[in-house]
Amino acid sequence: MSGRLSDAWLEELRSRVSLEEVVSEYVPLKQKGRRFWGCCPFHNEKTPSFAVDSEAQLYYCFGCHKGGTVVNFVMDMERMDFMDAVRLLAERAHMELPERSSGPGQPRVTQDERERMYEANRAAARFFHDLLWTNEGADALNYLYGRGLNDSDIRRFGLGASPKGWDGLLHHLEEAGFEPGLLEKAGLVVRRDDKLYDMFRGRVMFPIISAQGRVLGFGGRAMGDAQPKYLNTAETPVFNKRLGLYALNFAKNERSVGRLVLVEGYMDTVSLRKHGVKGVVATLGTALTEEQARLMKRYAPQVWISYDGDAAGQKAALRALDIFDAQDIPARVIDYPAGMDPDDFIKARGLEGFEALPKLDSTGYRMLRARDGLDISTQDGLTQYALRCCAILKKVKSPIEMENHLRRLVNETGYDREILLRQIGATLPEKPDAPTRRLRGNRSEPTGVERAEQELISMLAAGLIPREALKPEDFTNEEHRKLAQWLLDGGSPGAYVEGIEDDDARSRAMSAMNYSPLPAERDKAMEVAQEDLTTLRQARNQQRENEYKQKVDSLSQEQKLEILRRIDADMESES
Repeated sequence: MSGRLSDAWLEELRSRVSLEEVVSEYVPLKQKGRRFWGCCPFHNEKTPSFAVDSEAQLYYCFGCHKGGTVVNFVMDMERMDFMDAVRLLAERAHMELPERSSGPGQPRVTQDERERMYEANRAAARFFHDLLWTNEGADALNYLYGRGLNDSDIRRFGLGASPKGWDGLLHHLEEAGFEPGLLEKAGLVVRRDDKLYDMFRGRVMFPIISAQGRVLGFGGRAMGDAQPKYLNTAETPVFNKRLGLYALNFAKNERSVGRLVLVEGYMDTVSLRKHGVKGVVATLGTALTEEQARLMKRYAPQVWISYDGDAAGQKAALRALDIFDAQDIPARVIDYPAGMDPDDFIKARGLEGFEALPKLDSTGYRMLRARDGLDISTQDGLTQYALRCCAILKKVKSPIEMENHLRRLVNETGYDREILLRQIGATLPEKPDAPTRRLRGNRSEPTGVERAEQELISMLAAGLIPREALKPEDFTNEEHRKLAQWLLDGGSPGAYVEGIEDDDARSRAMSAMNYSPLPAERDKAMEVAQEDLTTLRQARNQQRENEYKQKVDSLSQEQKLEILRRIDADMESES
């Protein structure tokens, strides 16, 4: 995220902005020691478990385990991406953003140029919207009326029409004081044979607006049979269609809905929202990307995939499930009747019909699609269906989910449960005799090695023990080792967590640095550190002993006797 800005600049930004002041604008805080405490804004609670460390300038919730820097906090609370959060905080701290490249193949632009591009896009959106109500925009207006929209809908989404000529927008924006070169960088005009022309001509225009209300670019829908049917703004310093979503400006204020509805197109978004469905967003003319999935994770804990009910939509839904699974985002698929798209369905059945549609979890939908191309009324078709489903169930991690789908498969195919389990290659775990760990929030209370590693990292991050007391090799957990290496090299905790894009990984890092309670004095901290290092050393010795024993067990009797003689000799020499 922060690769385009220097660590030194970001460190200065964090030092100039008081985290507790920013958080206090959202959460009442009370100070206890070096920390400020309040009820977590990210989950419902009555007893405060949300802590702001005034020295480290980090926040952490001991209940839901969300945490990070002031940048991460603004990103989560305002549903902003990294650069928008940095920009907001930089304005607060009266710091100028350094010049930076916009991405591969993109020219370097100043912050003033970026702001000017946003202004040009906004002026273009107003021009398109005003044109819609003129004779030149009549075809586009009739198209929108024909899709069931009224004037209020059109104004709500800022829809418009682009002129049919070659340079109507160009002339309008030039007269408004925008330089042609800037309009070209913003993707509003294109250069051909050393002449500039409007990017969009004779199309219905959908402004793409960020969660912060900035016009980033446009989607244009062609009239009649013109191709391409949909045309998006090309990649610019302020717009990348892989990174954004349509209608995020509406989703920002729909936190309580608890899920997003992902559709494929602009009109599906507009139509569902017109009929009362909240949380609807759309990809921008591309298949779902990992970046878009991570963006959605910041807005809601779950996503409903609402793609067309035809074969193409079903295949796209399966690809989307793979992406959401990889990002550990719970997703369900809305199962539309074959051949219907969200727009058609909502017009025919309304909000009540939409809410009644099946929302299948990822495994259930994959099993549904496993029927495609098979005649399960035949034994061969039923066998192939069972084999496909078993392959799907091999990836299921939850015992409860496995049990639910396994029961369904037994009922559908008639195969014996044990036969299906053997095909899956798994057995359901037995119920434990007794709990072995206490819960800490939503996680297991760390014990042994894990506790010792977290305690050492927490004391190191808090400056309670000297860096010379530890080595990266003391840690067996790979994430702990990387974090320890960073801290031992003098890196700040804030810079480390800001560099983690995955929310779960950042949560684990914050949890490692916030093991509680910690000793208040350095002398006591060193005592605890020595105990933890002893625990880790004993664990390593035990592991080596176990590995050694496994090797010995594989040896012949004669080889074992020889090793025992060597051990006895070593013990005598040590005494």
